[in-house]
Amino acid sequence: MFLEIKIPTNEVELSFPDGLSHQDFEDLCFKNKDLLIEREPDGKIKIMSPMSPYSSNNEAEFIADLKLYARANGGKAYSSQVGFLLPDDSVRMPGACYVSREQIARYSSEELKHIVLIVPEFVVEVLSPSDSLKDLHLKMAEQWIGNGVLLGWLVDVNQEKLWIYRQNGTVDLIEDFEQTISGEDVVPGFEFDLRNLS
Repeated sequence: MFLEIKIPTNEVELSFPDGLSHQDFEDLCFKNKDLLIEREPDGKIKIMSPMSPYSSNNEAEFIADLKLYARANGGKAYSSQVGFLLPDDSVRMPGACYVSREQIARYSSEELKHIVLIVPEFVVEVLSPSDSLKDLHLKMAEQWIGNGVLLGWLVDVNQEKLWIYRQNGTVDLIEDFEQTISGEDVVPGFEFDLRNLS
């Protein structure tokens, strides 16, 4: 096994010369519940640092509103602890996300206890002090939108900037947090007040 530790950045990469099956990856995740683990399309494993209270609180604002939306409209809202298998064979964890009732209905309760192929319709990534903004832009464009996510928000709370990524390739920048934004036609009726971020 090859172990690469990046210092002082926020992640460690692991490489397995003989590869790591999906089942083996899931076992690695479930046996190390205190670690945040993602898998690249090439099989490289990323172990990330925990979030600061500041960043976690801002993520929780999105999760809370999405949870209330899902209760009222169907579907599920998930936190940054969930891992989704994506079409490119990567496994990703969004900061917050929404998955429609139609997608969830494809899986049994037992299947949903595993890391399964689900592409959320909507994802949110919140920049934390240990994140690279460039890397998060790549993650949003190539990994989330590139794998079929319909709408994504990348949020830099410190700089009061929010990028809206869409499946059609457009990206809009919002720089005024004194407003409410919507989930557009992807999460119809969902609204988020940016003034809740701090």
